[in-house]
Amino acid sequence: MQLSRPKYHQVLFPALLLMLAAMAFGFFLRDYDSSLYVWVAAIAYIVLECSVLSIAWKPALNFVLLGFKSAVGYSAMALVAASFAVVLVVWIKVTSYFLMMLAAALLLKIKLHTTRSGNIVAFIILLGASLIGLFISWLPPLISAGHLPF
Repeated sequence: MQLSRPKYHQVLFPALLLMLAAMAFGFFLRDYDSSLYVWVAAIAYIVLECSVLSIAWKPALNFVLLGFKSAVGYSAMALVAASFAVVLVVWIKVTSYFLMMLAAALLLKIKLHTTRSGNIVAFIILLGASLIGLFISWLPPLISAGHLPF
């Protein structure tokens, strides 16, 4: 019996969705003239999200489940959840971009899991699609400023 090779063409549409979500987030940041620190925080969020969804899945899951091991953990998790709910309501536009990127990354991770790609490959593809989306959001100002040759 011959084993079939992974079908990576099934991953193209979710990767495109993740790239478009990151690009929309980049355009949102660029519209508000965000500082360098905001861009560094956005890239750090993307790296953290991609690593939690791929190479750091087990440690992240164990960390979250650790909060449910005691009464103090339950109380802390309730406070964190309540604080997160307040942030969701107050910053609905920003959190919608984060949730959109998370949903697209989860879809891509599921597709990568069904193609039986490894965690390192999944991390590289998730991170690559997200960073390409952010880079595309920088193209219009770079072109208009004449920093690109075309």
